[in-house]
Amino acid sequence: MIRQVLWNLENQDRTAIIDGNSRISYRALAGKAAALQKRLMGCGRGNIAILLPDGGDYIAALFAVLRAGMTAFPLSTRLTRHEIAALLSQADVRTVITCAAFQPLFDEISSGAAGLDVVYAEDFPASLDGELPAAADVGSDEPMLLLGTSGTTGNAKIVQLSERNVESSVFAYLENMDYDRMPESDIRYLIAAPFSSSYGLLILFACIVREFPIVLLGGAFTLDALYRAAQEHKATHYEGGALVATLMDQSAGRRLPYDIRSLRYFGFAGSKVPADTLHRLLEAFPGVEFWTGYGMTEASPLIAKPYKRMDPRKLASVGTAVSGVYIGIEKDGVIIDAPYTSGEIVVKGPNVMIGYYRNEEETRRIIKDGYLHTGDIGYLDEDGYLYICGRKKNVIIVRGFNVHAEEVEACILNSRLAGDCHVYGETDAYGNETVCADIVPASPQVCEAQIREYCRAHLSGYKQPHNIRMMDALEKTATGKNKKGGVS
Repeated sequence: MIRQVLWNLENQDRTAIIDGNSRISYRALAGKAAALQKRLMGCGRGNIAILLPDGGDYIAALFAVLRAGMTAFPLSTRLTRHEIAALLSQADVRTVITCAAFQPLFDEISSGAAGLDVVYAEDFPASLDGELPAAADVGSDEPMLLLGTSGTTGNAKIVQLSERNVESSVFAYLENMDYDRMPESDIRYLIAAPFSSSYGLLILFACIVREFPIVLLGGAFTLDALYRAAQEHKATHYEGGALVATLMDQSAGRRLPYDIRSLRYFGFAGSKVPADTLHRLLEAFPGVEFWTGYGMTEASPLIAKPYKRMDPRKLASVGTAVSGVYIGIEKDGVIIDAPYTSGEIVVKGPNVMIGYYRNEEETRRIIKDGYLHTGDIGYLDEDGYLYICGRKKNVIIVRGFNVHAEEVEACILNSRLAGDCHVYGETDAYGNETVCADIVPASPQVCEAQIREYCRAHLSGYKQPHNIRMMDALEKTATGKNKKGGVS
């Protein structure tokens, strides 16, 4: 259903994308997607990478790939050339859909990757000339999306999601939303999560299923840009990173130069928003709902979310399990759901991924007896609300993006500028996580600036170490592992 939803909408002439002063209808998106599908028909059933900014061309490319029966591999425009080349190789990609702005990047990559077919969005027609190509017949349990969870080390884990996986999360999200509070024709979404992320795709698919217009912010995200877009386009719903909650909290009580009365809902993901912050936001912005949910790419991504309205007594939670999903707590090797028992959160349901692409070992490590082991520590209360206490896995969440400490460590060590390195996360005064690195230089001549320059060339911006400490040595545990902090 998701693969063909763009062509099955009742009102094809409804606005799909609002980008500044321009409007793109669902009919126009479907026409452009069909034209590109025709171009892709000779590419077989392989994995097709998409590297495009969020917008109409991205949506057209995505649905062209899906309707052709292929597997889409969306890539973040934040990735470096090194990261992209490694992911293309690991995912066996032979065709990439991109735009002219990235031609120099792919000229470099293609020189070292024989047979890479690069399709530029500017080159395919704005609409289909001729008969609509037939939709491929693909099983709902076959891979539909590939999503990378890490980057440059050669050990990236690439999640495979089926159409059934994605549909389970999309319809669970829609079921939990309280759209009855306003006329459906008024609903407009501001999506501040990248369309290349599992979260961004979830909201994108949900909006298309319900034919909701999507408002693009354009340019770098700021609170001013969000408020301005809400005023100009009467946006009602926001979905994006938790940093917005902090920014809104800091500016609460000040006179706003914008009319944002259309906003009725804010959904946050990526990082936990403190309950005190949510309480203050609810007081400062009466009539607006503020929610946090819980998910991970391996769960398509939705696991828990408040149902219809958030109980103000439960703001420290991330809601309850969505439809069809079971949440348990593993304690001492036993999975239970008894209230107030803390342990690793495990999940079972139709949202659990097929597995990691060509990585059975890592798949078996995270999925055991049908349960997805999230690596997060938490507990359930007597009403089934889930509370997140911390993480078992070594992941740093920066502005909603997962940063694997091991990947940053590997990058720094590969530079040959470091003899030893330990990467970890720290929380700043505003509750945001940052990447920190304790580094033993490979020689006395190595300086912090050299390491930062290497990281800028090889790692996405959100993976860059925010704080670097140059150390004489790193303190080790009894088993020889690095401890947080070093010996100066």
